Parts: sequence; structure tokens; C-alpha cells
Amino acid sequence: MAREYPHELKREFQSISGRYVLEKEGRMEVDKRELLFVVGNAIVDSSCCGVGGCRYALVPGYLLRYRSRKNGSGFWLSEVEPIVDSKSRKEITQYLKKKEWVNQVQFWD
Repeated sequence: MAREYPHELKREFQSISGRYVLEKEGRMEVDKRELLFVVGNAIVDSSCCGVGGCRYALVPGYLLRYRSRKNGSGFWLSEVEPIVDSKSRKEITQYLKKKEWVNQVQFWD
């Protein structure tokens, strides 16, 4: 099932315990299809339990349409197909951890 992904780089999102920001986007070929991934940093600095942070990757999915239109907030939207195959997810995770130096990789479902 296709979903729309909003390209919101450099926008800081606040939470009760800290914040996170998506810093860069990338595309790569997997199984002869183009994949979209985003790399960001999460910072925990307002938690009662201490401070910390991590670098992570978010994988919206395979690109069906790249930056095809803008939403009401002015952000570009891409149409993606989430990756559900566990073998592909494992290979993508290994690649991104090595190439982008991320602690974790999250996939859209």
C-alpha cells in the first residue's frame, strides 16, 4: 500500500524528554528499485532519567514518485511503498549502519 512521505529536513521535533531532527536524505538501489532513507539525530536532554542521544535512520520505503507535489505546509511529498520483506530489511539495516554510522534503523509499516 502506497503512502505519502513529507520531506521535512532540518525541522526540529520536540518531545517531553528531548528533541530530534532529520538531517539528510539519501536514495539507494535495492532489488532493482530505488529506496528512500532519512538520517537524523535524537537528543534526550530534558528527561528525569538522564541525558543521551543517538543517530538513526528512517526508511519510508521504495520510491514510487519522488517529490511529486507539496502539502499545505509547503513540504514536498513523495509516494513510497513500505518495505515488508524481512530479508530486504535486514540487508538495508546492515548497509545503513555501516555507511551512515547509525545506531538504529526504523522502517515504515
